[in-house]
Amino acid sequence: MLSGRIRLIAVIIVMIPVVIYLGLDEARQTRIVPPPPNDAHQQSDYYIINGSIRDFSTGGSLHQHLESSQLEHQPALQQTLLVNPKLQIFDARHPTKIATSETGIIADSNELVTLAGKVVLQDHPDPELASTLKTESLLIYPKKEFAETAEPVTLSNQTGTTTAVGMEIDSATGVIKLLSDVKGIHHVD
Repeated sequence: MLSGRIRLIAVIIVMIPVVIYLGLDEARQTRIVPPPPNDAHQQSDYYIINGSIRDFSTGGSLHQHLESSQLEHQPALQQTLLVNPKLQIFDARHPTKIATSETGIIADSNELVTLAGKVVLQDHPDPELASTLKTESLLIYPKKEFAETAEPVTLSNQTGTTTAVGMEIDSATGVIKLLSDVKGIHHVD
């Protein structure tokens, strides 16, 4: 009878060619390839959760205040992506305007703000006094004091409701131009 040590050596001698065969056969080796990096994260240079950004005029007064549950800056695209943004625009000539949406994009030049998904724009901070605009997307040109959409819009205030498809707002003059399919209801007190 073979001793335990001799049996162990015999098993090792028999197993060595099998282990070498399986270990050196490249077709049988499992290759672990790391996943490629996410392109979106490669484009971002900063990422902020629950951000609050204030923009002041050259005179030192508060011009804009942006709050967002998530901000992601993409320098290559010169833009900041927003999730649940709330943008307040302050102007000494008019009451504070408040814009909210599900998502948004702000160009680094601040020449264009794109809001999308359940966009709500109020022209006064007090909801009782505000005229409210609702749409699915809105392009805001802050430097031109202009906004537009090609989507259906609903304008409402304490005196009535107006719906239309497409709209342009000139904030400097206070003129709202409804582009098509305009319908309205006026409530008489």
